[in-house]
Amino acid sequence: MPKPKFLSSDRTSNFGISVSYFELPFFLNPLHYHKELELAYIIEGYGTRYVGSSIKSYQKGDMVLVGEELTHVWKSDQQFYEKDTDLLTKAIVLKFYPDFAGKDFLSIPDVYPINRVFEKASGGLHIQGKTNKTIGSVLYKMLGQSSLEQMASLIQILSLISKSEEVEVLSNFDLHKSSNPKEKDRMNKIIQHTMLNFTKNISLDEISNVANLSKSAFCRYFKNAVKKSYNDFLYEVRVEFACKMLLESNVTIMQICYESGFNNPSAFSQIFKKAKGVTPNQYRKSNMIVNY
Repeated sequence: MPKPKFLSSDRTSNFGISVSYFELPFFLNPLHYHKELELAYIIEGYGTRYVGSSIKSYQKGDMVLVGEELTHVWKSDQQFYEKDTDLLTKAIVLKFYPDFAGKDFLSIPDVYPINRVFEKASGGLHIQGKTNKTIGSVLYKMLGQSSLEQMASLIQILSLISKSEEVEVLSNFDLHKSSNPKEKDRMNKIIQHTMLNFTKNISLDEISNVANLSKSAFCRYFKNAVKKSYNDFLYEVRVEFACKMLLESNVTIMQICYESGFNNPSAFSQIFKKAKGVTPNQYRKSNMIVNY
């Protein structure tokens, strides 16, 4: 994937709210981030979802709330790019600014739960179950609503998320919760570089240069912010990518080892088992999903 891009949009109308329906052969955006929060609801399609440090499969019904300036992309599987395919990608995407209801809205005591939603969304929120279905119905209605009605619907959606236990934070929250713009930008650069290059060797010199810190200062900085070493974090990203390959491809485990960024099959097996509790082969056998 290319370098993450900043995408901006016009907030002069609709109270800074936009809701769009997409029907495309495949998703077109590159790895990107923006000031708005984004709620993406997949109606048709499947592939890989990158949100912050999270790498997961997505399919029909997938719903994620992406926070401000959180790097993300939905990448359609290879079948969608073939010439003779009749596959389509369909989605509803809702974008909005935190102050969509006015700058004083979030200071109202009763609105505190929505503030918490915004904070958690800085790591991306995967919305499932009945909450997913209810919000999906609201999103369909928003496509035909007036600006004022869309604002009311958005408040309803955020209220539903704030009360739901069917919501999972995707990317380590500690990676994004800093309120210091300089530190948030530094950590975003670290995460973006990692997500673009985790299948290659990333040296401590390289990632320290990205953070504009000495090697020793970088190690202290990252451990303090993320509560784990950079190597452990990098291994987690690689293991998640390996899990996807194990479930969605027929390539050998040795090939998956190398394509995930590991250069030693024995070390790959040990690190994978430590993270998942089973070997790569056991994981594949016990978690096989139905092919689309």
